[in-house]
Amino acid sequence: MYDPISEADKPLPRNQLHWLTPHPATWQNYTCCPWAKSILITDHETGGLVLCPVTCKRWGCPYCAKRKIRKLAFLTNGAKPNRWARLGVDPKLYDSPKEAWEKTSPAIPELRRKLLAHAGEFEYLRVTELHQSGYPHYHLLIRSPFIPKKIFDDEWAKLTGAPYNWLAKINDSFSSFRYLVKYLTKLHKIEWTDRHVSYSKQFFREEDKEKLAFPERDVLRRSDEHPWQWLAARYPTDTVGADEQGNYHLPYSFSGLPDNITRSDVGLPPLPSDPQEVRKTQLLMGGGDWQKEDFTDQSF
Repeated sequence: MYDPISEADKPLPRNQLHWLTPHPATWQNYTCCPWAKSILITDHETGGLVLCPVTCKRWGCPYCAKRKIRKLAFLTNGAKPNRWARLGVDPKLYDSPKEAWEKTSPAIPELRRKLLAHAGEFEYLRVTELHQSGYPHYHLLIRSPFIPKKIFDDEWAKLTGAPYNWLAKINDSFSSFRYLVKYLTKLHKIEWTDRHVSYSKQFFREEDKEKLAFPERDVLRRSDEHPWQWLAARYPTDTVGADEQGNYHLPYSFSGLPDNITRSDVGLPPLPSDPQEVRKTQLLMGGGDWQKEDFTDQSF
């Protein structure tokens, strides 16, 4: 059986580099976010130059989605939720799955505020799942004291009109780590949202978030070019080291005029200008923005 945790984004052994020549024919042997951009930094340990991909971090990108699953699963395992819930949505109240999601997903933070009055603590992580009908429902991993199910159902019904839910205590046989991964691996193709996951501010432990934070980096240069374009245009015959984080260690500082290397030259899809075409391509290949990985953002 395929194991998305052990297989997704499996790192190389620490301090071991894969050496490659940035010829377009070699890229089929490596993986990277198709919508990544590039930053050039100085490695503080070696003093060498390193090209780092700035990935899109979207659920629609197969490369980034696997990395997000691994990070969320790690953080959730440390959060130690003690309850889980399934929140229903009544399809009869909405004209479309998209409308149902738009009107019910904002109700979950409001549900938390109402339940805080009963429990004193209510931290959660929410994952959206779709029924075969296309309508959403929500899975919550919760850390809270005991909450009577009737109160839980009544508050959700006041907010959404759906009174029947599932609420249970997590016991030793329940793996919140695997439970989370099970549903996250289904979510790469929700056409009307990339906000598949959200969580309350205090759900994750600060010490776990610090373990995943990027170190401070002095950026020498930024480029809209994908790393494969950037490398193939400047080091077409040199060997470049790729480390376990997907960064590229350069043999020397490049000077001169780079070659004109297009995205298609290195096997990447074009950058569509039409928003609908962008979204279609994202579902197959990925997305793109300049945001640095940041776990203070309360949604994925």
